[in-house]
Amino acid sequence: MHDLSEILTAMAAQKEKVEDRRELLFDMSDLIVKSVSQAFSCKQEEVAILLVTGDGRHLRFIAPRPFADLGTIPLTKRDSIAVRVLAGRSGEVINNVPMVKHVTFFESVKLKDVPTPIQKMVTTPILAGKQPIGVVEVSRKGPSPREAGPDFTAADLDKVKAIFDAIAVPLAQARPDDF
Repeated sequence: MHDLSEILTAMAAQKEKVEDRRELLFDMSDLIVKSVSQAFSCKQEEVAILLVTGDGRHLRFIAPRPFADLGTIPLTKRDSIAVRVLAGRSGEVINNVPMVKHVTFFESVKLKDVPTPIQKMVTTPILAGKQPIGVVEVSRKGPSPREAGPDFTAADLDKVKAIFDAIAVPLAQARPDDF
């Protein structure tokens, strides 16, 4: 993950030289998603990254990329797992997502042929220092919990947190002010 941090830091340093800073942020998210999906043996569409908008009032997806233009999640929406994790500044492991009240709109969006429900998820805030800048969700999707794969553990939560602790600052630096 040290290499990923170095690459993202170098990319963020180029922000003033790129024509479209949103595309820079999306390119960075593509690298992150590829690395995280490999680390957790999951599909790339099972990794979601949401950043706090420039006005500090919403969360907006940067991954999966097709979600970026679908809308935002208000930070007042307390039935959102991502909002709850951001507000509490503490990660959580949920191995029974269908049993937890949460926003399901984004799950219904087709990234492949048929939308597949999230069964299991590890979620943690992304903190640049002490400043919360977003949330990451690594999930396991499937028709049933058994078919989705193994349960997430506290060690998985620690692993996701460590990855994003190392890359939070370049993510924060690359986020356009009008994002």
